[in-house]
Amino acid sequence: MFRIRSGLHEARTGYLKSDLSRYVYHILLSTLLGIVSGLSAILFHIFLEGTRKFFGPDGFTRMLHADRRLVFLIPVTGAFLIALASRLFRKLAGDPGVTGVIKSIIIRNGYIPFTKTVFHFIASILTIGTGAPLGPEGPAAKMGSGVGSAMSQFLRLDKKDMRMYTAAGAGAAISAIFNAPIAGVFFGIEVMLLNDLKNQALSALIISSVVADIISRSVVGNAHAISIPAYHPGSVSELPFFFAMGILCGVASLVFFGIKKYTKTLLEERLGIQNEFLKLIPVALAFGIVVTKYYSIFGIGYSTINDVLSGAFGPGTLLVLFALMTVFLVLYINAGAFGGTFAPSLSLGVMLGYAFAILANTFFGSSLDPVTFGLIGMGGVLAGVNSIPLTAIMLVFETTGDYKFILPLMLVSIMSYLVTMYYNKRSVYANELLEQGIDVSKRGEVDLLGRVKVGDLMEKEYQSVDYRMAFRELTDTLLTSAYGSVVVVDDKGDFLGIITLNDIKQALMSSDLVDLLIAGDIYNEAGTVCEDDKVSSALHAIEKQNLEMIPVSDRPEGRKITGVLTHQRITQAYNSLLDEWETDQFILEFMGRKEGSGGRHT
Repeated sequence: MFRIRSGLHEARTGYLKSDLSRYVYHILLSTLLGIVSGLSAILFHIFLEGTRKFFGPDGFTRMLHADRRLVFLIPVTGAFLIALASRLFRKLAGDPGVTGVIKSIIIRNGYIPFTKTVFHFIASILTIGTGAPLGPEGPAAKMGSGVGSAMSQFLRLDKKDMRMYTAAGAGAAISAIFNAPIAGVFFGIEVMLLNDLKNQALSALIISSVVADIISRSVVGNAHAISIPAYHPGSVSELPFFFAMGILCGVASLVFFGIKKYTKTLLEERLGIQNEFLKLIPVALAFGIVVTKYYSIFGIGYSTINDVLSGAFGPGTLLVLFALMTVFLVLYINAGAFGGTFAPSLSLGVMLGYAFAILANTFFGSSLDPVTFGLIGMGGVLAGVNSIPLTAIMLVFETTGDYKFILPLMLVSIMSYLVTMYYNKRSVYANELLEQGIDVSKRGEVDLLGRVKVGDLMEKEYQSVDYRMAFRELTDTLLTSAYGSVVVVDDKGDFLGIITLNDIKQALMSSDLVDLLIAGDIYNEAGTVCEDDKVSSALHAIEKQNLEMIPVSDRPEGRKITGVLTHQRITQAYNSLLDEWETDQFILEFMGRKEGSGGRHT
């Protein structure tokens, strides 16, 4: 195998001597990626449908010769299998969402272990196939990106190409899963590339998405997932209601974020539940019990969308289904299930939009078409929950195959997106990455030390001297100090500055009367950091002042010193964080920058 890869690498290197050959090679690789992604999507579809039929109420109860009311056992069985797999393969189970793929692109140049791709492929099928209200797009993105990464590794492509094809693979898989090539391209741009558009990356996205969609359609077919009954797309007089719908979708998305944050804090911090079984099985049991009465929230939800559009539910039932699905979607995500939020967002949006139109007609005497508002509600919630207005517009359009409602769809989607961005300031993916120390506003700058507070690393034992200490005594103290620096304080114990061995050396060289000097004559006024400050900020202050340590105060701009933070301690913590993240390629890249800069870095 190694000889094959080496031969391919040598052939590629020899072949790529002209611009034309490089472009041809790029087109061929993009096409190959589209073919493999399309075939992977077909395989995913076949296994998922088989699992859904096997664990569906009819198949499951027939297999057990049991009453249909035992349908609650289906999600519990799935939860047990998923928790067991997560416990046995914890390393592979990490980062179940799309954010994990983005992090791989930023941190590891698109490197994704193939075993991790296979694990998430199987775990997602088990999760969705046993009824969890999650969608296939998250697993599809991980599958497609894993295919792109594996292809890049096999062909020994450089890190720039690996990042590009990993991102393109995710877009191609989305295209194949939803039969939506344009949405797949926009997904790659808005999510995988974080709107950092480059010509070559765009061409890889388009070619692979189109090819993957063609491959998928040739096997799965061209049927649209959502069937639309006859409807009226709206008129100018309904414009205020469209604006209101957009704002409502944005608010609903913010409610989703709020519940997600609260339940995550409840599970992980207040209850301290870390065990996979204790997190997932109770959620699945509660979901299973609810499903016995409200079966419409079971599974992906495309059939539910069609039922809503056909008028199968009243506004009260729709709002109940909306609330239940929101809560269980959040609980499943926070409990560690594997799946995406695109398809559930479509279900939530159609419920909210359809109910909004009926209630508006009832209370305001309007004549809104519930089908229209159900359709544009799908785009609104999808855009708000996932921060993807362009992808939302194109996905709803391509999954329905209808263009007539595109204008209100665009308006509602962008209004919802603006509402969530006004409140959250960043996209949902940018915020999730920022919590993990990656600032995408700075093109993926990794701030691992931003996750740690100064108080967690500071040394409480440190050497301090009175500002009146004689020079000779001060010299002896510095020579025996642990950090080669001492803190100078006044009569009240308030911080004045720092003296280092370099300051002693300069004093000896510049003064003939060193015996008359005291600590107060030679100390340097230095800044302090607070215990609640980020270590990354403290490191910046240390390097700016060319220090080996910096005093830590009890409060911002405080003069009472509670400890010191050393450069050595920061370095140790940084290396530990790198080991935790397993970012070997990032270490090499980081060391290369360090050697090239000639400066001191951790």
